[in-house]
Amino acid sequence: MHKPVLPAIALTFFSLTALSQPAGWNDPFPPHRVMDNLYYVGTKELASFLIVTPDGLILMNTGYESTVPVIEDSVKKLGYNFKDIKILIAGHAHPDHAGGDNLVKELTGAQVVVGRLDVPAIQKFHPEGKEHPIDRIIDDGDTVSLGGTTLTAHVMPGHTRGCLAWTTDLKEDGKTYHAFIECSLNGQFLQVLDNYPGMIDDFRATFKKARTFPVDVWVSSHASFYHMAEKYQKLQARKSGDPNPFVDPEGYKAHVDEYDKSFEAAVAKRQAQPPAKSN
Repeated sequence: MHKPVLPAIALTFFSLTALSQPAGWNDPFPPHRVMDNLYYVGTKELASFLIVTPDGLILMNTGYESTVPVIEDSVKKLGYNFKDIKILIAGHAHPDHAGGDNLVKELTGAQVVVGRLDVPAIQKFHPEGKEHPIDRIIDDGDTVSLGGTTLTAHVMPGHTRGCLAWTTDLKEDGKTYHAFIECSLNGQFLQVLDNYPGMIDDFRATFKKARTFPVDVWVSSHASFYHMAEKYQKLQARKSGDPNPFVDPEGYKAHVDEYDKSFEAAVAKRQAQPPAKSN
């Protein structure tokens, strides 16, 4: 069983007001095919995904603005043209996942897709007078389609008000697999999240919802969440007939349980703290 992320590291994950990137987050990582037309083009820690279709490319998550050149290089290494990105999906309104949207929009002209509930927060990324590019607003159950591939949006609030997960089907060796591109279930550091009214109830509803999906293949917004580096090593060592290491339904269930437990522990810790004294 994988151990939870170390607190000191995980706390850095969600220091949302910090403008500097944590050390190593933008380090390049080998781009690779997860399965079928789903590819990893992110960094060592910031997960970005490329969906390849005959009519162009879909990119999900841009990281920080400084992450974009790393993503562009990964797309090139896979043999694709960065300018062929037609759709850009913002996974959730945190600057380490959508901070590069403006630059990608400028470089590619892609249609930028944002969840409705995250629009107010994503607009706060920028100094006054500069707006986040938003071409299409998504609600729960909406779909994004290009070149025969369809992604279905699922609002999974808590980490942000409008955190979007996506489902699609992938094929390999004549089999069809249910794929789940997770937003984030991480609520173990409540002090650095938005803490909007109803956030705790939203998180609890999201954990219940997370268990309703038929998940075969899953990835997430941070590489460490789904143990990407370990699975990549197995992918490199894979021989004909070996299972794809990204097929991991039991790992997904364990992941949901782990983050549900850590969230409830954080809530209990908060509730046990004495109220702040008023002057």
